[in-house]
Amino acid sequence: MAVPTSSETGRRKRGRPPAKGKSKRKDLNGGRSRDSEVVAAAVRLFYSKGYAATSIQDVADELGLLKGSLYYYIDTKETLLRRIFETSHEQVQTIAEKYKEADGPALERFQGFLKEYTLWYLRNIPRASLFAREWRHAGDELRAVMLEQRRYYDHTLRELIFAVGEEHEFGPVIDASMISNFIMSAVSSVPDWFHPDGSRSAEDVASLYVEYATRVLIDGKSLAQR
Repeated sequence: MAVPTSSETGRRKRGRPPAKGKSKRKDLNGGRSRDSEVVAAAVRLFYSKGYAATSIQDVADELGLLKGSLYYYIDTKETLLRRIFETSHEQVQTIAEKYKEADGPALERFQGFLKEYTLWYLRNIPRASLFAREWRHAGDELRAVMLEQRRYYDHTLRELIFAVGEEHEFGPVIDASMISNFIMSAVSSVPDWFHPDGSRSAEDVASLYVEYATRVLIDGKSLAQR
């Protein structure tokens, strides 16, 4: 367990003593009936108000709980941010592993992954936006976890890009790192401009992203040779 923060210490002085024996980290992993509800409430509030401006009392009010009752589910506010990032990563990792392990042409696997990955962003705007907006509020431990998550996505996309390069005999000419960074930046910016009630549907946008990314990838050989 991490050293208690000043706010935690204050709560203990006000009559909430630490549990006897070894403490359990409160992970909001579904072990309790309202775990997912608590996370969903945090997503809504952090998205609408911002992490810094949202208080524990706000989360409790959103759930219709007493503030003290919320500490049954969390240790600190960062517990909520951590679990949002963890559950988001779990969802996207399922998509990535599906295409990493799939059979079939590499280009189809690349396109399938990118479409589902983009659709996840488009269909989860509040969650997706928190990565870009609220990472600065994470402590050192959580930032390290987030960095590993980002490396995982980069590595997955580069593996698929290299596979397409081998399939199309691009060889070492293709700049997988630059192409991956370009694509990841485009997808991560989706929450900044996409509106579900806009002129284009999520499906349309995802399909266009796949089309544009494929052009960049297939043209990568000739661009790199210039």
